[in-house]
This record gives sequence, C-alpha cells and structure tokens, in this order.
Amino acid sequence: MLVVDAGGAPAPALAAVCALAALAQAARLALWKPWRTLRHPLVWVLHAAYAWIVVYLALRAGAALDLVPASAATHALTVGAVGGMTLGMMTRTARGHSGLPLTPGAAETAGYVLLNLAALARVATPLLWPAAYLPAVAVSGALWALAFVLFVWRFAPILLRARADGRPI
Repeated sequence: MLVVDAGGAPAPALAAVCALAALAQAARLALWKPWRTLRHPLVWVLHAAYAWIVVYLALRAGAALDLVPASAATHALTVGAVGGMTLGMMTRTARGHSGLPLTPGAAETAGYVLLNLAALARVATPLLWPAAYLPAVAVSGALWALAFVLFVWRFAPILLRARADGRPI
C-alpha cells in the first residue's frame, strides 16, 4: 500500500489496494476469533486495536475515491489502533514487570473502553453527523485523555515501588 500511495498511483489503484488489504486483515483478525476473548480484557483490547487497522484501511480506500474524509482514516489508525495497542501493551507490561497477575482490574478495563469510545467518536461522528465535528473532536480527546489518566492513576504508585512478588526488576 505504501508503495502504491508514495508512488503516486491513480486513486482507483490505491483504493483497490487498500480495500484488498482491509479484507485480508479482516480475515486475519477473524482467524484469531476475537469474540472468544471478551472475558480477557488484556487480549480483547489488542484485538480491538487491530480491528481499527481494518477500519483504517477501509476508510483509506474510501478516502482515495473521495467518499470519506482522509482524516477519518488517519484517526482510526492513530486514535484507535496506535492508542489501543499502546494502552494495552503498557498495561500488560506494567503488570508483568511489577509482578502483578496479568488480569486487569476495573480501571484498566474502563480505560480500554474509553479509548475505543474515543476512537469511535472521532471517526464515526464526523462521517454520520458532520455538523457535530467540533464536539466530536472534544469528546474524543477527553475520552482518550481520560483513558491514559486512568492508566497513570492506577500504575504510577505500582511502578514507583518494588515488585509485588519481591523479585528484582
């Protein structure tokens, strides 16, 4: 996709490549059976983040044909995929390196939900209700920030002390 995009290929070619990539990544995600991980937030948050890559690719195909704003695709990738992977991996790594069990609590799970709601608000609202663009950006930013504030609130005290299991870091 990058070669087609950077090479200045015609919009229909870029759209086709992006659409095929979206289908391929959706098929890959389906093979992981993400619906079976709903009781395991440390896993479903990563699957949700990966799903935002599929959304990005589909929206990028639409943007190449001027069907949707390119910013919708960009925010699916950045807010949803990058934000979700970052928060999910930070939580997993913080728990693992502090000697805590790899089972997130309510604060972490709430953060995962807030982050995905932020991505949904930022991507879907301008597509479905363009007049609400500015409020959607504000709501999305607040939800995204709150997700990471919850992480800091939950893990700063844990990461600033010795491991729970007494082992060295």
